Amino acid sequence: MEISRIDPADVDLDLAERLVAIDRASHGHAGLELPVQSGPSRMFSLQRGNNGRPVDAVWVVGPLAEPAGWGLVELPFLDNLDRASLRGILAPVHRRAGLGTALLERLTGFAREHGRTKLSTGAWLGTDGIGFLDARGFGSAGVLRYAVRRLDLHDDPARFDRLYAEAADAARDYELVRLAGPAPDAMVDDLVGLHDAINDAPADEGTEPDAWDAARVRKYDASMARRHQTTYRVLARHRTSGDWAGMSLLCVDEFAPAIAFQEDTAVVRAHRGHRLGLLMKCEMARWLAAERPEVAATDTWNATDNHHMIAVNERLGCRVVATNVGYRRQL
Repeated sequence: MEISRIDPADVDLDLAERLVAIDRASHGHAGLELPVQSGPSRMFSLQRGNNGRPVDAVWVVGPLAEPAGWGLVELPFLDNLDRASLRGILAPVHRRAGLGTALLERLTGFAREHGRTKLSTGAWLGTDGIGFLDARGFGSAGVLRYAVRRLDLHDDPARFDRLYAEAADAARDYELVRLAGPAPDAMVDDLVGLHDAINDAPADEGTEPDAWDAARVRKYDASMARRHQTTYRVLARHRTSGDWAGMSLLCVDEFAPAIAFQEDTAVVRAHRGHRLGLLMKCEMARWLAAERPEVAATDTWNATDNHHMIAVNERLGCRVVATNVGYRRQL
């Protein structure tokens, strides 16, 4: 079966819908309780990424009219310039016929041609991807596992009011600010430090942290808007000094808003210990419940050793719906 490389710009809505159907079949086969992108979301994510750039390469397994699988490679261009991030997926009925290996060879070859020496990818615990990667030289040592936790926004929303009041008592020296959509230019510089604060979270061994500056914040915001991903930020500010102390950032896919995606929640080191993480996440839940009732839940990824944030999310009422195992391989 032919494996063809296509320009991300040539991924039209029809092809994007077919690729999403492969994801949906794979999730159903594995019993994964995870949302799948809509066709428009897949098309825009391939063409625009999180930084205004398309993904670097896309392959389709089989005919475009009825694909059996697909894959992509992203080449970091700001940090970790020795790395390539791979993703590949086959419809369950086409597995164990050599197509996955052939697709991986295309992805790996592209990374090698562009001078990348470290490959990174992942697989869902309990799925075929785990055995596939284990058998092809990928390892998980030094790479984080992430548990996906889901928060139901409609089940006992009064719980968020109770927790908010509890956290607000400990954070009385702070005020919260809501920001929907791209940040106004006057706030961009302030957001740089808040985005940087997430770099204190657990990370894979040997991984460079994202280096944020004003241009990166603007590109992120502009890209998400062009992808029809509405960003919601809850910011914490110290009342006396005016210093920005924390941020919780969440995205709603306007093509499939039922389950929103929690990006980052971080508190600047000097302001920790005041329950700001819980306060900001409660405020986010209350905001969405009031203004976006079509958003039924939020999903957040926690490194399994990020015990502090796990405790916050469990206090909110999150439950684990899946676990992603990170893998890497040296070329």
